[in-house]
Amino acid sequence: MTRAGSDDIGRRATRGVASTAASQMVKVFATMATTIVVARILSPADYGISAMVAPLTGLILIFQNLGFTQAVVQARDLDPEHSNALFWLNVFVSVAAALVMVILAPLAGWFYGDYRAGYVTAATGLTVLVSGLKLQHQALLNRDLRFHTLSINDIAVALSTFVFTALAALALRNYWAIWLGALLGASVSTVMVWTSCTWRPRMGARFAGVRHLVVFGANLTGFNLVNFFARNLDNVIIAKAEGADAVGLYDRSYKLMLFPLQNVNQPLSRVMIPVMSRLQDDAERYRRVYERAIRALALLSLPGILAAAICSDRLVPFLLGSRWSAASPIFFWLSLTAIVQTVPNTTGWLYISSGKTRRMMYWGIFSSTISVISFFIGVRWGAVGVAAAYFFGQLLTTPALYYYATKGTPVSQRFLYEAQVPSLLGGVFAWAVVSRLGEGLPTVVTLTVAVLCSYGGTVAAHFCTASGRRDMAEMIRLAGNLLPDRFRRHPQKG
Repeated sequence: MTRAGSDDIGRRATRGVASTAASQMVKVFATMATTIVVARILSPADYGISAMVAPLTGLILIFQNLGFTQAVVQARDLDPEHSNALFWLNVFVSVAAALVMVILAPLAGWFYGDYRAGYVTAATGLTVLVSGLKLQHQALLNRDLRFHTLSINDIAVALSTFVFTALAALALRNYWAIWLGALLGASVSTVMVWTSCTWRPRMGARFAGVRHLVVFGANLTGFNLVNFFARNLDNVIIAKAEGADAVGLYDRSYKLMLFPLQNVNQPLSRVMIPVMSRLQDDAERYRRVYERAIRALALLSLPGILAAAICSDRLVPFLLGSRWSAASPIFFWLSLTAIVQTVPNTTGWLYISSGKTRRMMYWGIFSSTISVISFFIGVRWGAVGVAAAYFFGQLLTTPALYYYATKGTPVSQRFLYEAQVPSLLGGVFAWAVVSRLGEGLPTVVTLTVAVLCSYGGTVAAHFCTASGRRDMAEMIRLAGNLLPDRFRRHPQKG
């Protein structure tokens, strides 16, 4: 790859990150607004019904995609016939997945002892079918680095889902509002993706030559499957042991903290995986692109998460209302889990962009086993115990993940630790200040102080070392690339 080509990819990646970040700000805001507004209309039990169905839906969605989306993005070359074959495979699997949801609906109602879970399970099959129609088109947009187009889609879907869910909650006043909002949001997304992508499938498909894509996707699906159990079994265990109210509290805490983090990682993956895939034969640029992204992610995400953890006992009732106060300790432990997961979640970029999905699957089996064991240990102390056990399980496996994921790549595991240190120091500073202020200040003031001190302490920690100052200068330079050309400072001629 030529230097000019690499520089062009770098600029597109930087602007892609900016576009994605802007869309994610809207998406996280809309998600949080949906949680806050709708939670004041519906009950914890209504959210509990939605949480009961979510694990089965997530499982079906894993098999619906089969890793084909990432296979399209990572492939060095992609024949048009391959795209057509993968589209029809996705359609076939989506129809089958929708039928499976309907067939399993009575079993879901029986398992939870709540017929409402069965009804929502059957209805969710329609959402699965609608979502499946966009997968190949979305993958092609991602492969072509059309990040701005995908970001516009994200913004439209986030806002429409918020509006649809809120209006449905006001009209229906029950758990069906959550399902209807998701269905309408998925419909908006599918229509927009088809409108933005000019590629159209043709009738009939030839599957010769797609084996390597299927194998890549199968390994990735294996990882997603075992990771799915680790991410969703907690809801199932709590629902079975404690009932709808307990899992509703846990699910809202999870959505408030870990869901926004995942909503940052997922769109960043949309940018980083195709960019790193194109640079997989250039070790130095591959390493630099990844390290820049991690430094920025640690700077922008970790201080905010730390501030939320510090103020967890006041933040949850402030956002959701006093009847959700019992979720505060759950939120605290899940905040700590989010801190531990922020950088480790990005190791998937290394696995996928380098084509090492088999290694990724093996890691998923190991880490998921640890998580499942921790859930069964923690459930003895209810939902709070599960959240605490989740944190400790993630913490214990992190060093092994760093070693395994960076092995054979240009990235060093030492860097993954060092990138987080300034943000952790900023969090310690914020905790000291908030503890000193005491409980007398209004909640809004306390939250503001925690956020400002956490980010301020992080920036100060960066400027205390030469490498930190270089990192900040590099991030400022990259931020300058986000400006339109006419606003940049150019050297004068003459």
